[in-house]
Amino acid sequence: MKESFDKKQHQNFIKKFNIKENPSEIELAFYKKTEKYIKYIKWIPWLKMIWIWNSISMNSANKNSDIDLYIVSDNNRMWIVRILITLIFQIMWVRKTPSKHAWRFCLSFFSTIDWMNFSNFKIKDDIYLYFWIIYFKPILSFDDTYELFLNKNSLWADFSEYKNILNENKKYIKYK
Repeated sequence: MKESFDKKQHQNFIKKFNIKENPSEIELAFYKKTEKYIKYIKWIPWLKMIWIWNSISMNSANKNSDIDLYIVSDNNRMWIVRILITLIFQIMWVRKTPSKHAWRFCLSFFSTIDWMNFSNFKIKDDIYLYFWIIYFKPILSFDDTYELFLNKNSLWADFSEYKNILNENKKYIKYK
């Protein structure tokens, strides 16, 4: 049976994580900064998708937030993509470090096309993972990777009740 969470559980999640309905000026500034720096890495041939997630995508960021990215590469190309992105962001001094956190890019979540199905590591009734997927904001998506990601995860989760949020997320995508 597919996992699903009702409106009451969603409201509790919204309250717990202080999620606002619309992005504030601070989230919009984070998106603008992300778009600015994505142009320096979008040329990487095996890059398939970049998403903003966590506090920024959930409209609950603050001035001390970092910019969490989920990056997807072609199969068998994750390490080269990861090395290139890390190197470029390090050279530009925008990568998060232990002493510099706010407004920096956190490059902690990478996968390949074959590893976009999160059922491989989810726990039973994982409400956080479920809404984490719903609130992801795809910034860059090549070759319909966003749609493929949703299809792969719809094997274990029923997102039909939240189609409006998923469709709204599409406005952030920049295609090749």
